Amino acid sequence: MLAGWLMMSSCQQKKQQPAAPAAPQEQKQDTENTIPTFTMNDINGKPVAIQDEMAKNKLTILDFWASWCGPCMHEAPNVVAVYNDYQSKGLGIVGISLDNDEAAWKEAVEQLHMNWTQLSDLKGWDNEAARLFRVNSIPHTVIINSKGEVLAEDLRGDELRKFVAAQLD
Repeated sequence: MLAGWLMMSSCQQKKQQPAAPAAPQEQKQDTENTIPTFTMNDINGKPVAIQDEMAKNKLTILDFWASWCGPCMHEAPNVVAVYNDYQSKGLGIVGISLDNDEAAWKEAVEQLHMNWTQLSDLKGWDNEAARLFRVNSIPHTVIINSKGEVLAEDLRGDELRKFVAAQLD
């Protein structure tokens, strides 16, 4: 029973604040269904533009998570399994961590074998990408195609696997 509860629960922001407006260069959108562009440092401190990452793949999952979030840690093995099964068919993942603690973030990535692009500005709930996407609970996924068009949001577990399979099999 507890495992089922953890799988369906999420970590929520304590006080919900409206998303802050992003800098003008971060608000470029071609269509209503296209994600905003942004650049954030990866786990090695190198700036990564989201449009470059999504262009590499047929399908990209933006995975908002944090090392301190129990439901995120519970869902991580499912995300790893989907990635391992579909990476060769065009799936990419960009992890966007809402951590404040760099060491905890890096340790979780290593322990969970999250071997894909990991981004964070180490601002917790004030993470710029999370604010752009109005994320107020994690884990949270946004699934996009190579053009940055949003195909689905907030899928986990079997729903995530079935959606990816339908797109890439």
